[in-house]
Amino acid sequence: MLRKKFLFTVLVIALALGTMGRLLAQDDQSLLIWADAERAVLLTDLAPQVEADLGITLEIQEIGLGDARDQLLVAGPVGEGPDLVIVAHDTLGLLVSNSAIVPLDFAGMEDMLFPSALNLFTYQNQVWGLPYATENVALIRNVDLVPEAPTTWQQVRTISEELQAAGNQYGFIVHTGNTYHNFPITSAFGGYIFGRSEDGGFNVADIGLASEGGLAAAEWLSGMYRDGLMPTNVNDDVVFELFTSGDAAMFITGPWYSQRIIDTGINYAIDPIPGAEGGLEVGAPFSGGQGFVISAFSEKQLLAETFLYDFLATTEFMQAIFDQGGRPPAFVDVDTSANPNIAGFSAAGATAIPMPAIPEMGAVWAASDSALTLISQGEDATGSMEIAVAQIAEAINILQTGAVVSATVAGSLQEELGCPGDWQPECEATFMTDSGDGIWTATFTVPAGDYEYKVALNGGWAENYGAEGARDGANIVLSLAADTEVTFTFDYNTKLITDSVNNP
Repeated sequence: MLRKKFLFTVLVIALALGTMGRLLAQDDQSLLIWADAERAVLLTDLAPQVEADLGITLEIQEIGLGDARDQLLVAGPVGEGPDLVIVAHDTLGLLVSNSAIVPLDFAGMEDMLFPSALNLFTYQNQVWGLPYATENVALIRNVDLVPEAPTTWQQVRTISEELQAAGNQYGFIVHTGNTYHNFPITSAFGGYIFGRSEDGGFNVADIGLASEGGLAAAEWLSGMYRDGLMPTNVNDDVVFELFTSGDAAMFITGPWYSQRIIDTGINYAIDPIPGAEGGLEVGAPFSGGQGFVISAFSEKQLLAETFLYDFLATTEFMQAIFDQGGRPPAFVDVDTSANPNIAGFSAAGATAIPMPAIPEMGAVWAASDSALTLISQGEDATGSMEIAVAQIAEAINILQTGAVVSATVAGSLQEELGCPGDWQPECEATFMTDSGDGIWTATFTVPAGDYEYKVALNGGWAENYGAEGARDGANIVLSLAADTEVTFTFDYNTKLITDSVNNP
């Protein structure tokens, strides 16, 4: 019945717009979807059935959430992007500010979705995506080592001291230099990322990492590292290695590792984030969400919207996503009873703070991560956080004023030039040099091959230029028959890009 309704809706809309021939043509009934690895598998399995039942071809391309955000801004304007794409909710500010996605209307469907999930995809009083899952971290505890859940971070330190005295290695460990995993500690002591303005929005001039609460959290972390109560250089693999061996009693993670927690074989509990004396009663993790958005560059927005509303926005499809991925669902009627960890993560998320979905959030991560790393290495906690706040403020000023502090030759040649991958505007290996008067240059020896590139400013895709100096313009093609020394030039005054091969 659902699929018949979907096809009927498409036909009615097509008739109303006089585009029956276009919609019924095979080429025009295909939708390109960019999805992360897990969802790509599910959608690929779904594609043959959709084509058989509806005559609609789904082309699924696997792409990571962060790459999807960046590549949509690059490929979309030149007609090479997707019709639908899966993104994390905190990319909305960047995508909306670049007119890269279209608003959606869920009037009459509000009761199907948890309000918290729908709110994550609401920006500037409009809904921009269909959420399918929410997420937040929680405290994972070895019940045999720590029978009762700690209620404050001061208790966590006491437990850590007692366990070490009894011959155990660590009572608690946390990811090193990782703002996302450390934020629940910051929030518990009263720290924050951005303050709030009178209208309820974020006040990006009020950066709370060096507030009284932010510094209290930093000092707590510093003491744990200084006294050998927490190890450094901790990532996901280290966390699970130490927890599985019984050498770490507690850690922080999210539902994406639900099965990995089970597989440790440890008698565990999932608890809310501890609070702090003088701070919050219960710590607040970030809440986040993932969902489908429709590209504003798509020529098939009508078909994409109908597919989204009539097929994706159903309990049946959302159940399939939950069964595969394990994150708390966005839809109310999804049955979560098969996953024993969902209740624990949901309880820990009761105090969660939505991660700010504003462009300025992009200015936070690198500076904050660096400060946390320095603290783990024994650097002064207060000084490290104060430097981070200054760096964040400077980055936000650059973002807001349009000042240019870096220009990158970004494209399919970057990996050949020493970057971790291609299309990475943040990679310093292909930064250009400011020659003055708005002129930026760079010279590289580029291996033989066919490439495409653009110039991206300030380490991101928010402002980028392509062929003929067009903002968000077409990629520039570079074809080399042999290894060649190529000089690239970008004139910010005219926005024109030249290279010594195409423009000898």
